[in-house]
Amino acid sequence: MPIDDKVVEQISADIKKHGDNFKALQDETKRELENMRSELDAAGKNVDPIVDEKINKFSASIEEKTNVLETGLKAVEDGISDLEAAMKRVGGGWSGEDATKEASAAYDWHKALLVGDNKLTYDAEIVPDLEAYAEYKKAYASYLRAREGRSTDIKAALSTGSDPDGGYMVPTESSSRIIEKVYETSNLRAYATVESISGKELIIPRDEGEFGYGWIGETEAPSETMTSQFGESKIAVHEMYAEPRVTQQMLEDGGFDVDGWINRKVGERFGRVEAAAFFNGNGVNKPRGLLTYDAGTSNGQIEQIVSGGATTVTSDGVYDLVFSLKDFYTMNARFMMKRTTVRDVMKLKDGQGNYLWQMGDVRNGQPATLLGYEVTRAEDMPTIAANALAMAFGDFERAYTIVDRLGITLLRDPYTAKPYTKYYTRRRVGGAVVNFEAVKLQKIASS
Repeated sequence: MPIDDKVVEQISADIKKHGDNFKALQDETKRELENMRSELDAAGKNVDPIVDEKINKFSASIEEKTNVLETGLKAVEDGISDLEAAMKRVGGGWSGEDATKEASAAYDWHKALLVGDNKLTYDAEIVPDLEAYAEYKKAYASYLRAREGRSTDIKAALSTGSDPDGGYMVPTESSSRIIEKVYETSNLRAYATVESISGKELIIPRDEGEFGYGWIGETEAPSETMTSQFGESKIAVHEMYAEPRVTQQMLEDGGFDVDGWINRKVGERFGRVEAAAFFNGNGVNKPRGLLTYDAGTSNGQIEQIVSGGATTVTSDGVYDLVFSLKDFYTMNARFMMKRTTVRDVMKLKDGQGNYLWQMGDVRNGQPATLLGYEVTRAEDMPTIAANALAMAFGDFERAYTIVDRLGITLLRDPYTAKPYTKYYTRRRVGGAVVNFEAVKLQKIASS
């Protein structure tokens, strides 16, 4: 890390201060010796008791200061040895040519500290041990950002390795890796039908009826029969956005790819938000969720199969759910449920004591199954509770359609909110159930 001129001047001034303290002490001793010699010359051989007392005091003073000097110098040597050993104990922090130079600089600075401000006696706590050095490293980043208003904690940490203004000379390490919180989500998009459009909504024709028929004799004339009726499903696209702001200095001095980090974090957040809407969105400025339709078997409704147990899942309830779906849809059907629901379902047994859950071998492409059907974890499904729609079973490719109008777009604006850079990010997406008989929901009983 480069050191600016002010830091160099401050360090030079401090070192000069420590040298001046030693020089003043030496000058004082020299003056006292000269005074003693003058007294002896003046007295000659007739030294009276008063002069003799002065000479004794001067001698005692010189002896005391000499002892102090010797003690201080010995403490410096001992402190230097202890400091060097402590530096070598800090794993991984002192290696390489550059690190050796920085360590040497910190070493010399600490040597000056040991003899500074007339504190010639050695204080063992000045030498940084492992805990003290770790505390210093912890305070290093905030220290650099607050030179004028340093906190007590930072001063204490810095004093274990150097004078506060000399802390720049002690190396620290910052990892480029960021530990991030993990968020669970759902992946209905992977199993639904996904269509990209160039307008603001998608219209899907829907065959809602059946052709009429009749039986007729050999010579009878046929009459007109009914034709099927058509309806349509409309899926509008909705816009989500995010606009985080970052200072220009953060972009320059952050120590990692701030641009890439923002883009990735916003993209991941958008993915979780849209996934939640595909299950629970109310259709107002967002997709219509799978779990938000009325119960029933008519068009626009999804049948709900009661679990058969008070506030829990049951084996009978799972069988009822599977066999409520038409065979046509079971060919591509799967379960969707929350992770904790999977845990409870794995414990279910049939009447012969056999587990309904069959373990698979995911690494070899064989997923676990429930009654022979794959199970997908979806954390946006409700937790098992009274009246909760805890499980979905069906052919989700036929049941649910997702509409993409526009992928994630980013407008990076460093001009309109100086000194901040704005990251205006947008995405337009929609979703809704289009085939209501292709999916069934398990409702947990209330009592």
